[in-house]
Amino acid sequence: MNSAARKKAFIKLVFTAVIALSVAASPLLAGESSRGGTFLPMGWSARGAGLGGAATLLIRDDRSAYWNPANICFLFSPQVTVGSTKPVPGLDNWYTVLSAGTGLLDVRTRDDDKPVMRRVGVAVTATHLGLELAQGSGWNEGSLGLSFAFAPNHYNSLGFSLRTMKSWTDIEDAGAWGMAFDIGWTAVLTENLWFAVVGRDLFSTVKYPNVDESLDPLLSIGLAYIGLFDRISIESDIIFRNGILDRILAGAEVQILDEMLYVSGGIDTRYYGGERMIPSFGVGSVLTSVEVALAFVFDPEDAFGRRTLASVGYRF
Repeated sequence: MNSAARKKAFIKLVFTAVIALSVAASPLLAGESSRGGTFLPMGWSARGAGLGGAATLLIRDDRSAYWNPANICFLFSPQVTVGSTKPVPGLDNWYTVLSAGTGLLDVRTRDDDKPVMRRVGVAVTATHLGLELAQGSGWNEGSLGLSFAFAPNHYNSLGFSLRTMKSWTDIEDAGAWGMAFDIGWTAVLTENLWFAVVGRDLFSTVKYPNVDESLDPLLSIGLAYIGLFDRISIESDIIFRNGILDRILAGAEVQILDEMLYVSGGIDTRYYGGERMIPSFGVGSVLTSVEVALAFVFDPEDAFGRRTLASVGYRF
């Protein structure tokens, strides 16, 4: 079977998988799970937030450790990103993230010898959330993660992330620790059309002093068109929580000055726990090896309200 025939058969397999995953989502993810506040993603990447969270395909660098670990293979050189946000305006609280990753081994190339991704990608992540509670009490949550990706060929990759969490406070019997496991798969259907499936918190445990719980597993199915008019990339993700439609994400990013300046916008339409739409927009600049990004998320019905996120990345 030649390369074109293999690619055609692979695309058929992808769409068969989409149908199977959609049908199977409910029995796979049903069951009781934690409603607690752990592993809180309160600002992972200003660029991803500007896209409304539709970033399982449009982000393909060290930040993929959160959005989709399979995309770490698209890192051709080491990159480090630091980001921060104030989750609750008016209170003394900060959420900070750090990610670092790189591609390893040989480069996967297309039939026309154009490089696509590395054979292997690795990344590490760390987060910290600090809150000042009533009467001067403090609450902190930190997490560490390790991600690994492998590309068996030039048109698909698989990734895995293991995340650990520890929370501590001066309030008695309120600390916890836990771990969670994520899986991601990215398929390059054509040069412009990409597909991804990401399972977050598929296997998890959170241990409190008096009880053990698990997190709600999430299944995300994403489709993106990259390079429309050589400047526009769009993505839409459908996310299931416990087999029930949780949200639909849509985002677009436009390159203004040949990758030196980009703007983005997105909509997060939520259905689980009450329907509402959360708009966001972002702006970023890439100068030589440095990327600076800002994002603004507006959710007046949520406790966090309007949030501003900032991040700085450096590629070696």
